[in-house]
Amino acid sequence: MAQELDKKEAVDLKELLMSEVIQSEALINLLDRKGTISKEELLDEIKRVHATVLRSDK
Repeated sequence: MAQELDKKEAVDLKELLMSEVIQSEALINLLDRKGTISKEELLDEIKRVHATVLRSDK
């Protein structure tokens, strides 16, 4: 049987999503600042991955 979560330790969906957004933005900024990848290259890759995921859902 599934174990009930402790409500004191539970994180709501909005808080979890916000944490992911902040971490992603920080990584993107660091990669761009260090010249590892440009934001334009990253956007192109996001579009490519998104299209791949959409195709695999069908």
